Amino acid sequence: MRQLHFFTGLALTILAYFISGKLGLMLPYVGTNITLIWLPTGIAVYALLKGGLKYWPAIFIGAFLVNLSVGSTLIIALLIAVGNTLGPIATYYLLSKLGLSLSLNRMQDVLMLVCASALGMIISASNGIAHLFYSGVILKENLSLSWIIWWAGDTVGVLMVLPLLLALSKKEIQNLWKVRVKFLSLSLTALLIEVIVFAISPSASGQFLLLSFVLLPIVVFISMRFGIVGSGAVVLGLSLVVVIATVNGVGPFYQTDMHHGIISLWVFMCVLMLIAMIISIMQSERLVFEEALVNSETRLRAVINGALDAIVTINASGEIIEFNAAAERIFGYQFDEVRGKLLSEVIIPPSLRDSHHKGHQHFITTGDKRIFDKRVELVGMRSDGSEFPVELILTSVDDGGSPLVTGFMRDITANKKAEEEINKLAFFEPLTGLPNRRLFLDRLSQAFAHAAREQNYGAILFIDLDHFKSINDTRGHDVGDQLLIQVADRIKRQLRAEDTVSRLGGDEFVILLQNLNSDLDNAQLYAHEVAEKLLQTIAMPYSLSGIPHHNTSSIGVCLFDGHEVSQDELLKRADVAMYQAKDKGRNTLSFYDPNMQQAVERKVKLHTDLRNALELNQLSLHYQIQVDSQRSAIGAEGLLRWNLPNVGFISPAEFIPLAEETGLIIPIGAWVIETACKQLKSWEETQFGRDLRLAINVSAKQFRQPNFVNEIKGIIRKTEANPNLLKIELTESVVLDDAEDTAIKMHQLRALGVRFSMDDFGTGYSSLTYLKKLPLSQIKIDQSFVRDLVIDVNDAEIVKAIILMTQALELNVIAEGVETEEQFAMLSQYGCKQFQGYLFSKPVDINAVNALLSNVFKIKKNI
Repeated sequence: MRQLHFFTGLALTILAYFISGKLGLMLPYVGTNITLIWLPTGIAVYALLKGGLKYWPAIFIGAFLVNLSVGSTLIIALLIAVGNTLGPIATYYLLSKLGLSLSLNRMQDVLMLVCASALGMIISASNGIAHLFYSGVILKENLSLSWIIWWAGDTVGVLMVLPLLLALSKKEIQNLWKVRVKFLSLSLTALLIEVIVFAISPSASGQFLLLSFVLLPIVVFISMRFGIVGSGAVVLGLSLVVVIATVNGVGPFYQTDMHHGIISLWVFMCVLMLIAMIISIMQSERLVFEEALVNSETRLRAVINGALDAIVTINASGEIIEFNAAAERIFGYQFDEVRGKLLSEVIIPPSLRDSHHKGHQHFITTGDKRIFDKRVELVGMRSDGSEFPVELILTSVDDGGSPLVTGFMRDITANKKAEEEINKLAFFEPLTGLPNRRLFLDRLSQAFAHAAREQNYGAILFIDLDHFKSINDTRGHDVGDQLLIQVADRIKRQLRAEDTVSRLGGDEFVILLQNLNSDLDNAQLYAHEVAEKLLQTIAMPYSLSGIPHHNTSSIGVCLFDGHEVSQDELLKRADVAMYQAKDKGRNTLSFYDPNMQQAVERKVKLHTDLRNALELNQLSLHYQIQVDSQRSAIGAEGLLRWNLPNVGFISPAEFIPLAEETGLIIPIGAWVIETACKQLKSWEETQFGRDLRLAINVSAKQFRQPNFVNEIKGIIRKTEANPNLLKIELTESVVLDDAEDTAIKMHQLRALGVRFSMDDFGTGYSSLTYLKKLPLSQIKIDQSFVRDLVIDVNDAEIVKAIILMTQALELNVIAEGVETEEQFAMLSQYGCKQFQGYLFSKPVDINAVNALLSNVFKIKKNI
């Protein structure tokens, strides 16, 4: 398809070149080969510009055929055709290098066209005249005139045809067709005038003047009205008439000395075409500018009407002259309603109209622009009279000496609401609406400064609801939230306006009392009275989701005078006092006690030290030997110990609850299990320890971890310990809390070989049903029953019952805390066969226990 298009283009170029050449040579001026206007050069350059150099064969063939058709010899026709081809190629090359715009919409394009045509056609004219001279067609005395005519004819041909062809398009033809009557009328009028001028004017100079002053305005008008296509066609027609006249020896350009005549003719035709081109380009630029201006105004109007902000412009009198779509939407007016009205009467509230009028007049009078280009917040008024906040930026322009003021206004109602909401979220707790910690600390800072300045006491009351967690756990968080809201409301009703109550989080409230008294005792008495009232108020019955509920609280109180302690320290002391109240039994209040603070500080330090205990190798396992009724060692219990440098051993009763509370029990528990398994593996290599079982305690928090079973499996696999010798001791609370999950994990581990012992049996609320279903191997009698076994009949009966029950359930039983021979004898009498306690061994480190096992005890293999 592309090749067909190319060959069609070549054929059309040859045909156009041949026809236009034949028409031109019908009016020869020198011999049969030279004419005053050679239109094929314009066609040739056009073909090259549009199709590229690959069209040169068509030009060559067309030129050869034309020259051959007028009687030139084959050689002359070929040689002249070479020049006729090289001239357009040179012109094409120059135009390409100069950067000619094919739309001819720039003034420099005209200059490029003239220069490139004049230079390129030197090749064509020189080649043609030289070959005609050497062939004898042109005499020596006619060389210069012939060259000028050839060169001028070729150059004029480019200037006449090329712009016309470049501008010719389907759109241009359609536009001309729409005004065909006017165009043809003007064109024929111009041609008729030219013919009449030649007929009525006897002198060449008169004809030239008439042509210049009559035709030139017509050409200018046609150029402005019909563009380069229309003007180019008319100029081409006028030029052909002049050429025909000159060839026939008439007209202003026929002279005895044709050197001058030809130059004048060439200048006339070129000037007409150049004027047509320049006028057309100027007109095109004007139309483009006008279109751009219209488009710019349209776009500006679209931007203004599409803007989200209201845009309102007033003149020097304060009258509205611009009111965009956003202004209509925001203020509720249509532009036609407010056009020409004073701005102050339309969108400015009555309270601000005087200040607006004064400010506007001040600007009109002085030109003071200090308020301009600044973002300010004001109040606007809608058509219904309602007022709302707006954000305003003013700017001004000069409109022919009269200043215009434009306001860009934005409805910031939503922004203000958002700011209020953000402020509320930033300073108030969302559930109860009470001030949050941030706002409370700010007010406490002010209270400190006031107390120091006025030498007056204030107080902090730290309130914690008793047993609040159980409400969330049993009745749900929504019911817990209802309680918090009602408590907050009750507290607020008991306080003065200058007092502040804040919810710090969870079920903790803190109250700031100011201006109590300058005397410490009186201030303390007032704080006590307030705390007592709050205790009573909080303890009154509640209705939560329609169900009655009673709840108490614990309150810690700490006074301040703005000098003694920092704000953070004051809050810590109030918190400590609250815990003192809880230790007293709850539903009470307590003032700050320094001794309690020391205990809290010790707890905080222990927590910090405990976090580093594993990494610093401060933890270890001590072992207490377990024996049978013949006092032979059957195993041991691994007991965790913490040796803190520069302090000594920390009691497990102190650090294990702390580890539970902080979650550190999970990594510590994992370490205990791995250490125990490593010890079992180590005992396998000894004669005295290869059959010993090792019991370890596992906390509830560790046992409830989803990966607990996999963790045990991984440790056993890693240490290669015998799982049948590992015994995990669980308390009753662990076993019975979430019994289904407990049973699944215990069965999974029992299948691996791990055994289980229920620790502290008898101290809780054990269910015999669960004992029967769970894979327990052993029951451990708590030492609280063993301690008074000899002297307390009730403890003796309990121990006897436990032993009988374990025998019925086919479970082993072991008694811990055996310290006397009497206890050992009585337990043996009741049927207990395994024992643990100081009577046999205290908990000792691994070296000591190995020594005991190898030197003192007779090893007995477990059954």
